[in-house]
Amino acid sequence: MPQRQTRFTVAAPPIEVWGFVRDVHALCSCIPGVEQVRLVDDTTAELTVREKVGVVPLIVALRARIDSEDPPHRLHAIATAEHLRMEIDVALQPSGAGTEMLGLIEVKGEGPLKPVVDGLFERRADERAAQFARHLEQRFGAMAPEGIAPQAVEVPGAAAGATRGWVARFGAWVARAWRRLFGGSARPPR
Repeated sequence: MPQRQTRFTVAAPPIEVWGFVRDVHALCSCIPGVEQVRLVDDTTAELTVREKVGVVPLIVALRARIDSEDPPHRLHAIATAEHLRMEIDVALQPSGAGTEMLGLIEVKGEGPLKPVVDGLFERRADERAAQFARHLEQRFGAMAPEGIAPQAVEVPGAAAGATRGWVARFGAWVARAWRRLFGGSARPPR
């Protein structure tokens, strides 16, 4: 299963960053490709994401659900669409005057589109992470991306069998991650 880990240092306290992560519309406004966001409930959102495969537009209807959370420290979310499953872990830790945000995204293509989904993720993950970082910098001020690593990395507090977290804001994180990974417009959803 393709995966990426990204670390950012955000110039805001953890509680403020957590508020952003849990605000689906604010979070999705930072994720390239998310065009529409509809909150189903406090832990679920439906997203419309647009990606280009060559010159052909690909529109994906994604349902994101916060599986677990430990505010303001951790969030785990699952997003599904036809031929796609994403798992997203976010961890927040105080770092000096700001917050270190650690994100781990695993994507699994399924069925006949598995090679397309996995290939898009592999080709665009780093670019989407950089776009997301620019949006965070505009929102919170100076921040530094700590790097992007394609290998699996343990998220603090998310050991096997432990509660993994994200609730309602997971939908926002998933949407942001989806845009970051699969492209599209950076236009905020309405």
